[in-house]
Amino acid sequence: MIGTVRTMATQDMLVSQRRVAADLSQRVAQAGQEASTGVKADIYRALGLRSSEALTLRAGMARNETFIASNEMLASRLDLTALTLRQTRETAQGFLDLAVSNADMPTQTAGELQRAAQMALDRLIGNINTTFRGVPLFAGTDSANLPLQPWDDAHPVTGLAPRDVLATTIGPGIGDLADATAKANRLTEIYASAATVFPVDERFEATFFNGTPRLTAGGLPEARVTARIDETTVLPHGIQANDPAFTDLLRGLSMLAATDAATIADPEAYRLWVGTAVNAVSTGITGLIDTESRLGGQQQMVDETLRMQREREVLFNSQVLSLEGVDPYEAATRLTNLQTQLEATYTVTSRLSRLSFLNFM
Repeated sequence: MIGTVRTMATQDMLVSQRRVAADLSQRVAQAGQEASTGVKADIYRALGLRSSEALTLRAGMARNETFIASNEMLASRLDLTALTLRQTRETAQGFLDLAVSNADMPTQTAGELQRAAQMALDRLIGNINTTFRGVPLFAGTDSANLPLQPWDDAHPVTGLAPRDVLATTIGPGIGDLADATAKANRLTEIYASAATVFPVDERFEATFFNGTPRLTAGGLPEARVTARIDETTVLPHGIQANDPAFTDLLRGLSMLAATDAATIADPEAYRLWVGTAVNAVSTGITGLIDTESRLGGQQQMVDETLRMQREREVLFNSQVLSLEGVDPYEAATRLTNLQTQLEATYTVTSRLSRLSFLNFM
Protein backbone atom coordinates (compact mmCIF):
# COMPACT_ATOMS: atom_id res chain seq x y z
CA MET A 1 0.00 0.00 0.00
CA ILE A 2 1.35 3.33 -0.99
CA GLY A 3 0.55 6.36 1.17
CA THR A 4 0.62 10.02 0.31
CA VAL A 5 2.33 12.51 2.58
CA ARG A 6 1.43 16.17 2.24
CA THR A 7 4.33 18.46 2.73
CA MET A 8 4.27 22.16 3.56
CA ALA A 9 6.79 24.57 2.24
CA THR A 10 8.81 26.48 4.80
CA GLN A 11 7.33 29.76 3.55
CA ASP A 12 3.79 28.49 4.08
CA MET A 13 4.64 27.35 7.60
CA LEU A 14 6.14 30.76 8.35
CA VAL A 15 3.01 32.60 7.14
CA SER A 16 0.80 30.24 9.15
CA GLN A 17 2.81 30.83 12.32
CA ARG A 18 2.61 34.58 11.83
CA ARG A 19 -1.17 34.34 11.62
CA VAL A 20 -1.21 32.32 14.83
CA ALA A 21 1.04 34.90 16.49
CA ALA A 22 -1.22 37.75 15.38
CA ASP A 23 -4.30 35.97 16.71
CA LEU A 24 -2.56 35.24 20.02
CA SER A 25 -1.40 38.88 20.28
CA GLN A 26 -4.98 40.05 19.90
CA ARG A 27 -6.20 37.58 22.54
CA VAL A 28 -3.38 38.60 24.91
CA ALA A 29 -4.37 42.26 24.51
CA GLN A 30 -8.00 41.39 25.19
CA ALA A 31 -7.12 39.28 28.23
CA GLY A 32 -4.85 42.07 29.51
CA GLN A 33 -7.69 44.58 29.18
CA GLU A 34 -10.07 42.30 31.07
CA ALA A 35 -7.49 41.59 33.81
CA SER A 36 -6.86 45.33 34.32
CA THR A 37 -10.48 46.59 34.07
CA GLY A 38 -12.36 43.60 35.46
CA VAL A 39 -14.88 43.92 32.60
CA LYS A 40 -15.38 41.79 29.52
CA ALA A 41 -13.59 43.31 26.52
CA ASP A 42 -16.47 42.56 24.13
CA ILE A 43 -19.47 42.60 26.44
CA TYR A 44 -22.32 41.90 24.08
CA ARG A 45 -20.47 39.19 22.15
CA ALA A 46 -19.63 37.50 25.44
CA LEU A 47 -23.20 37.77 26.77
CA GLY A 48 -24.93 36.60 23.63
CA LEU A 49 -28.68 36.27 24.31
CA ARG A 50 -28.31 38.03 27.66
CA SER A 51 -27.20 41.26 25.95
CA SER A 52 -30.73 42.67 26.19
CA GLU A 53 -30.63 42.16 29.95
CA ALA A 54 -27.42 44.19 30.18
CA LEU A 55 -28.89 46.95 28.00
CA THR A 56 -31.99 47.14 30.20
CA LEU A 57 -29.86 47.35 33.34
CA ARG A 58 -27.68 50.05 31.80
CA ALA A 59 -30.75 52.10 30.83
CA GLY A 60 -32.20 51.78 34.34
CA MET A 61 -28.86 52.75 35.84
CA ALA A 62 -28.65 55.85 33.64
CA ARG A 63 -32.16 56.97 34.64
CA ASN A 64 -31.39 56.39 38.30
CA GLU A 65 -28.14 58.38 38.04
CA THR A 66 -30.04 61.24 36.40
CA PHE A 67 -32.56 61.31 39.25
CA ILE A 68 -29.76 61.23 41.83
CA ALA A 69 -28.01 64.20 40.21
CA SER A 70 -31.20 66.26 39.92
CA ASN A 71 -32.37 65.38 43.42
CA GLU A 72 -29.01 66.30 44.92
CA MET A 73 -29.35 69.71 43.27
CA LEU A 74 -32.96 69.97 44.47
CA ALA A 75 -31.88 69.09 48.02
CA SER A 76 -29.29 71.88 47.91
CA ARG A 77 -31.91 74.33 46.62
CA LEU A 78 -34.35 73.36 49.37
CA ASP A 79 -31.60 73.70 51.99
CA LEU A 80 -30.88 77.25 50.81
CA THR A 81 -34.61 78.00 50.74
CA ALA A 82 -34.98 76.79 54.33
CA LEU A 83 -32.01 78.91 55.42
CA THR A 84 -33.41 81.99 53.68
CA LEU A 85 -36.86 81.51 55.23
CA ARG A 86 -35.32 81.19 58.69
CA GLN A 87 -33.24 84.35 58.20
CA THR A 88 -36.32 86.21 56.93
CA ARG A 89 -38.38 85.07 59.91
CA GLU A 90 -35.63 86.02 62.38
CA THR A 91 -35.34 89.49 60.83
CA ALA A 92 -39.10 90.00 61.08
CA GLN A 93 -39.17 88.67 64.64
CA GLY A 94 -36.41 91.06 65.65
CA PHE A 95 -38.50 93.97 64.39
CA LEU A 96 -41.67 92.61 65.99
CA ASP A 97 -39.97 92.45 69.38
CA LEU A 98 -39.39 96.20 69.13
CA ALA A 99 -42.76 97.10 67.61
CA VAL A 100 -45.14 95.05 69.75
CA SER A 101 -44.62 97.22 72.82
CA ASN A 102 -45.70 100.22 70.74
CA ALA A 103 -48.80 98.64 69.21
CA ASP A 104 -51.42 100.29 71.44
CA MET A 105 -49.66 103.51 72.37
CA PRO A 106 -46.26 105.04 71.70
CA THR A 107 -43.46 104.34 74.14
CA GLN A 108 -39.94 105.73 74.31
CA THR A 109 -38.95 103.51 71.37
CA ALA A 110 -41.75 104.68 69.06
CA GLY A 111 -39.39 107.09 67.37
CA GLU A 112 -37.21 104.15 66.34
CA LEU A 113 -39.99 102.26 64.55
CA GLN A 114 -39.58 103.92 61.16
CA ARG A 115 -35.81 103.43 60.97
CA ALA A 116 -36.07 99.87 62.24
CA ALA A 117 -38.83 99.09 59.73
CA GLN A 118 -36.76 100.50 56.88
CA MET A 119 -33.75 98.40 57.87
CA ALA A 120 -35.84 95.25 58.26
CA LEU A 121 -37.57 95.89 54.94
CA ASP A 122 -34.29 96.30 53.07
CA ARG A 123 -32.92 93.13 54.68
CA LEU A 124 -36.06 91.16 53.83
CA ILE A 125 -36.01 92.27 50.20
CA GLY A 126 -32.38 91.17 49.97
CA ASN A 127 -33.15 87.78 51.55
CA ILE A 128 -36.18 87.12 49.38
CA ASN A 129 -34.18 87.99 46.25
CA THR A 130 -31.69 85.19 47.00
CA THR A 131 -30.77 83.06 43.99
CA PHE A 132 -29.61 79.46 43.61
CA ARG A 133 -27.24 78.95 40.69
CA GLY A 134 -28.51 82.15 39.15
CA VAL A 135 -32.21 81.27 39.55
CA PRO A 136 -34.30 83.24 42.09
CA LEU A 137 -35.75 81.08 44.85
CA PHE A 138 -39.04 82.92 45.27
CA ALA A 139 -39.97 84.18 41.79
CA GLY A 140 -42.04 81.16 40.75
CA THR A 141 -41.87 79.75 37.23
CA ASP A 142 -41.07 83.21 35.82
CA SER A 143 -37.47 83.31 36.99
CA ALA A 144 -36.04 85.88 34.57
CA ASN A 145 -35.98 88.62 37.21
CA LEU A 146 -35.52 88.93 40.95
CA PRO A 147 -38.93 88.64 42.60
CA LEU A 148 -39.03 91.84 44.66
CA GLN A 149 -38.52 95.33 43.33
CA PRO A 150 -36.09 97.33 45.53
CA TRP A 151 -37.93 99.87 47.67
CA ASP A 152 -36.57 102.97 45.94
CA ASP A 153 -36.16 101.62 42.36
CA ALA A 154 -38.74 102.40 39.70
CA HIS A 155 -40.30 99.34 38.10
CA PRO A 156 -39.32 99.12 34.41
CA VAL A 157 -42.94 98.57 33.32
CA THR A 158 -45.03 100.75 35.65
CA GLY A 159 -42.41 103.44 36.20
CA LEU A 160 -43.26 103.45 39.92
CA ALA A 161 -41.10 102.45 42.86
CA PRO A 162 -42.74 100.69 45.83
CA ARG A 163 -42.02 103.82 47.88
CA ASP A 164 -44.07 105.86 45.38
CA VAL A 165 -47.14 103.65 45.83
CA LEU A 166 -46.94 103.99 49.62
CA ALA A 167 -46.44 107.75 49.37
CA THR A 168 -49.48 108.10 47.10
CA THR A 169 -51.64 105.97 49.39
CA ILE A 170 -50.60 107.51 52.70
CA GLY A 171 -50.30 111.09 51.47
CA PRO A 172 -49.03 113.72 53.92
CA GLY A 173 -49.63 111.46 56.93
CA ILE A 174 -52.21 109.72 59.09
CA GLY A 175 -55.05 111.93 60.38
CA ASP A 176 -57.96 110.58 62.38
CA LEU A 177 -59.30 107.05 62.86
CA ALA A 178 -61.33 107.09 59.67
CA ASP A 179 -58.31 108.21 57.65
CA ALA A 180 -56.09 105.52 59.21
CA THR A 181 -58.75 102.85 58.59
CA ALA A 182 -59.25 103.79 54.95
CA LYS A 183 -55.52 103.89 54.20
CA ALA A 184 -54.82 100.63 56.03
CA ASN A 185 -57.61 98.89 54.09
CA ARG A 186 -56.31 100.34 50.84
CA LEU A 187 -52.84 98.92 51.54
CA THR A 188 -54.34 95.51 52.36
CA GLU A 189 -55.95 95.49 48.91
CA ILE A 190 -52.75 96.73 47.23
CA TYR A 191 -50.57 94.02 48.75
CA ALA A 192 -53.17 91.36 47.90
CA SER A 193 -53.24 92.61 44.28
CA ALA A 194 -57.01 92.81 44.62
CA ALA A 195 -59.05 93.44 41.48
CA THR A 196 -60.52 96.53 43.18
CA VAL A 197 -57.17 98.36 43.10
CA PHE A 198 -57.03 101.10 40.46
CA PRO A 199 -54.81 102.14 38.88
CA VAL A 200 -53.59 98.59 38.25
CA ASP A 201 -49.96 99.75 38.40
CA GLU A 202 -50.31 100.18 42.17
CA ARG A 203 -51.01 96.47 42.75
CA PHE A 204 -48.32 94.41 44.47
CA GLU A 205 -47.94 92.09 41.48
CA ALA A 206 -47.49 95.08 39.17
CA THR A 207 -44.93 97.31 40.90
CA PHE A 208 -43.63 95.36 43.91
CA PHE A 209 -43.31 91.84 42.49
CA ASN A 210 -41.67 90.61 39.26
CA GLY A 211 -42.40 86.88 39.35
CA THR A 212 -45.31 84.58 38.56
CA PRO A 213 -48.75 85.89 39.64
CA ARG A 214 -50.68 83.75 42.10
CA LEU A 215 -53.73 83.62 39.82
CA THR A 216 -54.30 83.50 36.08
CA ALA A 217 -56.39 86.09 34.27
CA GLY A 218 -59.31 83.70 34.70
CA GLY A 219 -58.84 83.54 38.47
CA LEU A 220 -57.32 80.05 38.59
CA PRO A 221 -54.11 79.26 40.49
CA GLU A 222 -50.99 79.64 38.36
CA ALA A 223 -48.65 76.66 37.96
CA ARG A 224 -46.05 76.35 40.69
CA VAL A 225 -42.42 75.22 40.49
CA THR A 226 -42.27 71.43 40.59
CA ALA A 227 -39.64 68.70 40.35
CA ARG A 228 -39.94 65.07 39.28
CA ILE A 229 -38.02 63.20 41.96
CA ASP A 230 -38.58 59.67 40.65
CA GLU A 231 -40.44 57.81 37.93
CA THR A 232 -43.87 58.40 39.46
CA THR A 233 -43.57 61.35 41.88
CA VAL A 234 -43.76 65.07 41.05
CA LEU A 235 -43.01 67.32 44.02
CA PRO A 236 -44.52 70.82 44.00
CA HIS A 237 -42.07 72.89 46.02
CA GLY A 238 -42.52 76.43 44.74
CA ILE A 239 -42.62 79.19 47.34
CA GLN A 240 -43.28 82.66 45.95
CA ALA A 241 -42.70 86.15 47.30
CA ASN A 242 -46.33 87.00 46.55
CA ASP A 243 -47.62 84.33 48.94
CA PRO A 244 -49.61 85.78 51.86
CA ALA A 245 -46.85 85.16 54.41
CA PHE A 246 -44.50 87.42 52.47
CA THR A 247 -47.06 90.07 51.51
CA ASP A 248 -48.25 90.36 55.12
CA LEU A 249 -44.69 90.86 56.32
CA LEU A 250 -43.92 93.41 53.62
CA ARG A 251 -47.19 95.28 54.16
CA GLY A 252 -46.66 95.61 57.91
CA LEU A 253 -43.07 96.78 57.51
CA SER A 254 -43.96 99.17 54.67
CA MET A 255 -46.71 100.82 56.72
CA LEU A 256 -44.20 101.75 59.41
CA ALA A 257 -41.28 102.42 57.06
CA ALA A 258 -43.35 104.94 55.08
CA THR A 259 -44.60 106.86 58.15
CA ASP A 260 -43.20 108.08 61.43
CA ALA A 261 -45.64 106.53 63.87
CA ALA A 262 -44.50 108.89 66.62
CA THR A 263 -46.03 111.82 64.70
CA ILE A 264 -49.57 110.36 64.60
CA ALA A 265 -51.42 112.69 66.97
CA ASP A 266 -54.78 110.90 67.20
CA PRO A 267 -54.47 108.01 69.72
CA GLU A 268 -57.19 105.97 67.99
CA ALA A 269 -55.57 106.49 64.59
CA TYR A 270 -52.20 105.56 66.06
CA ARG A 271 -53.61 102.38 67.63
CA LEU A 272 -55.29 101.37 64.38
CA TRP A 273 -52.30 102.10 62.14
CA VAL A 274 -49.49 100.67 64.25
CA GLY A 275 -51.63 97.80 65.53
CA THR A 276 -52.56 96.81 61.98
CA ALA A 277 -48.91 96.92 60.91
CA VAL A 278 -47.77 94.87 63.91
CA ASN A 279 -50.54 92.32 63.35
CA ALA A 280 -49.54 92.02 59.69
CA VAL A 281 -45.92 91.31 60.65
CA SER A 282 -47.04 88.79 63.28
CA THR A 283 -49.36 87.06 60.80
CA GLY A 284 -46.56 86.96 58.25
CA ILE A 285 -44.22 85.30 60.77
CA THR A 286 -46.87 82.67 61.52
CA GLY A 287 -47.25 82.09 57.79
CA LEU A 288 -43.49 81.67 57.41
CA ILE A 289 -43.47 79.07 60.18
CA ASP A 290 -46.17 77.11 58.34
CA THR A 291 -44.18 77.45 55.11
CA GLU A 292 -41.02 76.20 56.80
CA SER A 293 -42.94 73.24 58.18
CA ARG A 294 -44.20 72.24 54.72
CA LEU A 295 -40.73 72.73 53.30
CA GLY A 296 -39.31 70.44 55.99
CA GLY A 297 -41.69 67.69 54.87
CA GLN A 298 -40.59 68.19 51.27
CA GLN A 299 -36.93 68.03 52.28
CA GLN A 300 -37.59 64.78 54.13
CA MET A 301 -39.29 63.32 51.06
CA VAL A 302 -36.36 64.27 48.81
CA ASP A 303 -33.83 62.87 51.30
CA GLU A 304 -35.72 59.58 51.56
CA THR A 305 -36.02 59.32 47.79
CA LEU A 306 -32.29 60.00 47.42
CA ARG A 307 -31.48 57.33 49.98
CA MET A 308 -33.49 54.73 48.06
CA GLN A 309 -31.97 55.80 44.74
CA ARG A 310 -28.44 55.50 46.11
CA GLU A 311 -29.26 52.02 47.40
CA ARG A 312 -30.67 51.19 43.98
CA GLU A 313 -27.45 52.47 42.43
CA VAL A 314 -25.47 49.93 44.47
CA LEU A 315 -27.85 47.17 43.34
CA PHE A 316 -27.55 48.21 39.69
CA ASN A 317 -23.76 48.19 39.94
CA SER A 318 -23.82 44.72 41.46
CA GLN A 319 -26.15 43.37 38.75
CA VAL A 320 -24.16 44.92 35.92
CA LEU A 321 -20.91 43.63 37.34
CA SER A 322 -22.32 40.11 37.56
CA LEU A 323 -23.14 40.28 33.83
CA GLU A 324 -20.27 42.28 32.41
CA GLY A 325 -17.51 41.53 34.91
CA VAL A 326 -14.83 38.85 34.71
CA ASP A 327 -13.22 36.73 37.41
CA PRO A 328 -9.87 38.48 38.09
CA TYR A 329 -8.13 35.15 38.88
CA GLU A 330 -9.46 33.52 35.70
CA ALA A 331 -8.48 36.54 33.60
CA ALA A 332 -4.95 36.60 35.06
CA THR A 333 -4.51 32.84 34.50
CA ARG A 334 -5.77 33.11 30.93
CA LEU A 335 -3.41 36.02 30.29
CA THR A 336 -0.44 34.01 31.59
CA ASN A 337 -1.34 30.99 29.43
CA LEU A 338 -1.79 33.13 26.32
CA GLN A 339 1.52 34.90 26.94
CA THR A 340 3.25 31.49 27.20
CA GLN A 341 1.67 30.35 23.92
CA LEU A 342 2.61 33.59 22.23
CA GLU A 343 6.24 33.30 23.37
CA ALA A 344 6.37 29.73 22.01
CA THR A 345 4.87 30.87 18.72
CA TYR A 346 7.41 33.65 18.43
CA THR A 347 10.20 31.13 19.04
CA VAL A 348 8.97 28.79 16.32
CA THR A 349 8.38 31.66 13.92
CA SER A 350 11.89 32.96 14.56
CA ARG A 351 13.44 29.57 13.80
CA LEU A 352 11.40 29.13 10.63
CA SER A 353 12.41 32.54 9.41
CA ARG A 354 16.11 31.51 9.57
CA LEU A 355 15.74 28.18 7.71
CA SER A 356 17.01 27.75 4.12
CA PHE A 357 18.02 24.92 1.78
CA LEU A 358 21.65 25.56 2.68
CA ASN A 359 21.01 24.40 6.27
CA PHE A 360 20.63 20.83 4.95
CA MET A 361 23.46 20.64 2.40
